[in-house]
Amino acid sequence: MELKEKVIDQMNKMGAERTPFLFVFDFALKEPFILPLHAVNNQQIRYSMEDNFLEYRNYHNPESSASVELQLQKEPISFSTFESAFGLVHRHLQKGNSFLTNLTAETPIKANWQAEQLFLRAKAKYKLFVKDRFFCFSPETFVQINASGQISSFPMKGTIDAHFPNAENIILSDRKEKYEHTTIVDLIRNDLSKIANKVWVERFRYIEKIKKQDGTELLQVSSEVCGQLPENWQEKIGDLFFELLPAGSISGAPKPKTLEIINEAEKITLYNGERGFYTGVFGVFDGKKLNSAVMIRFVELRNGEMFFKSGGGITSRSSADSEYKEMISKIYVPVL
Repeated sequence: MELKEKVIDQMNKMGAERTPFLFVFDFALKEPFILPLHAVNNQQIRYSMEDNFLEYRNYHNPESSASVELQLQKEPISFSTFESAFGLVHRHLQKGNSFLTNLTAETPIKANWQAEQLFLRAKAKYKLFVKDRFFCFSPETFVQINASGQISSFPMKGTIDAHFPNAENIILSDRKEKYEHTTIVDLIRNDLSKIANKVWVERFRYIEKIKKQDGTELLQVSSEVCGQLPENWQEKIGDLFFELLPAGSISGAPKPKTLEIINEAEKITLYNGERGFYTGVFGVFDGKKLNSAVMIRFVELRNGEMFFKSGGGITSRSSADSEYKEMISKIYVPVL
């Protein structure tokens, strides 16, 4: 039995037994793992969810602010390298092979804080630290499932610096951004329709504010898509959950062909050509409800160095210059 099937069976069994567990899935599902909450060693794995729907953490927040102000240096890939990958994606879009493709890149970063300190001081709805591998501080919910089986997804698509005059109006009226966001909402509706009895859009294109470490803010556009799962959904939680992977907001549409394009393009922009755990998902099942996040705002740890992974959705209306700037603008740590 392959690892993926073992994890699905394990989720189904623990769901049926109502055993609380943590799950962490990489983007390509090559290294997914699941642990009962009581077995999570917080010297190796730390997680937190600051969400009224399901709030969990297995470590203590620092009691005082850092004595030294964070200094973060970015060394992004060259524009010509990014443009090469962008061009490959754009040609596929123009041929109609994809309507929306999420292109990501990695950026070496240096900071005057250690990785663990960055993680502890980062303020985000969802946080995960896996020792010597990576940490993330994500604002994006993947799916939430309440005790009665209502599943909700919250795709994020559309980012703009909040300090721009009329920033909210600009991002909401931008035709490219609206097309990109609508495409993802449709994809999420289709994904939920695979496992839910009925699906609806609860909220469409609302604004959330996110603070960066320099005190400035980003505006991000989100929607809420809901569905109703069958009775006793906990007993097949693994089968249901894996039907939704990878997350549509960080892949694209149509999903199968777009994943092929991503694999081709990101050989140019990523170490070993793979995302690893970046844009995978992690979450907690507490025995009754499930809460999960898309692993964006992500730092990979390799050989004592840090690499920030970021990106955005590309459509036929996108320009390489604006997408390159957006990729860099997402490299920040929202510190306490």
